[in-house]
Amino acid sequence: MSFDPEFINFLSLSASISQDEHGYQYLPQRSSSPIAFSLTESQAGLSLCPLLNWSWLEISGEEAQKFLQGQLTCDLNSLTAHKGHLGAHCDLKGRVLATFYIYLRNEAYHLHLPSSSALILQKSLKKYALFSKVKIDLLKSQPATLGIAGRDVYQALRHYIGAELPQPNQQWEYQGIYLYHIPGLTPRFVCSSNTADCIALWESLHHRSAIIENEAIWTGFDIQNHLAHIVKASSAQFTPQALSLIEHHAVSFTKGCYTGQEIVARLHYLGKSKQQLSYLKLPSEEIYQAGDTVLDPTTQITGKVVASYIDPIQKHTQHLLWIQNPGKKA
Repeated sequence: MSFDPEFINFLSLSASISQDEHGYQYLPQRSSSPIAFSLTESQAGLSLCPLLNWSWLEISGEEAQKFLQGQLTCDLNSLTAHKGHLGAHCDLKGRVLATFYIYLRNEAYHLHLPSSSALILQKSLKKYALFSKVKIDLLKSQPATLGIAGRDVYQALRHYIGAELPQPNQQWEYQGIYLYHIPGLTPRFVCSSNTADCIALWESLHHRSAIIENEAIWTGFDIQNHLAHIVKASSAQFTPQALSLIEHHAVSFTKGCYTGQEIVARLHYLGKSKQQLSYLKLPSEEIYQAGDTVLDPTTQITGKVVASYIDPIQKHTQHLLWIQNPGKKA
């Protein structure tokens, strides 16, 4: 999986970019962009970041819809060329292997998800696809993809596109540029396109004083919306209920069977999840990452982190989403 070298070279003009086994590290040079904003200030302005650590998985073929309907928690019958969806894929125990946004484009399904869980999802789906007429491809050449957010995003994108924008959960295509409106407290759009169009959009937004951020800001907005995307370190550990995916409408209880559905439905109708997704703000002396355990003063495990963000302005504070163990407090 890689991006067009032209896209990476363009980004490197205003940032330091490196890549290792953990993915891309993108650090904007503040001399080429206004000073970094806090999450609250980014919400009020216009923020722009390349989503270099997210990947696109394409599922195509004459039985793609039927196959995915039996594998994913969301109802594919609700997808259209103009409507995307948050969804998940579970194992047989009802534990979430991956979370993603799914779109219908050119008669194929495109799943956008954190890169560290993309191979996990591809491997699991291929296991169930042996007798189905489907292709499951992790795109080797990834489309240039941007995250655009903030109160001023509507005016900036309307100025560039020259048309009205999609509503939350809607996907529109403008001459090869795809825009998906992510619902939540902060207006957010995911833009994917070819390199030339993505660069042109980037330059237009930067000209309108967009704050160029690293990808951590995108996780910060997710935490703000109480949304935790699964990465490799948190895969196959939590049910959709524990991750609050029901509240985000990522699970259908009317679509019929899918892998793990029996466990998920039983927990929904007959029980109550003993694990809950909670927000936690801690001093940043000890940095937490997804998959890390949270300990109490007696070093007893109280829960596990599923998402973390440190504000570039308030560096002494980190914001976490974590799954709290029953009866435990941080």
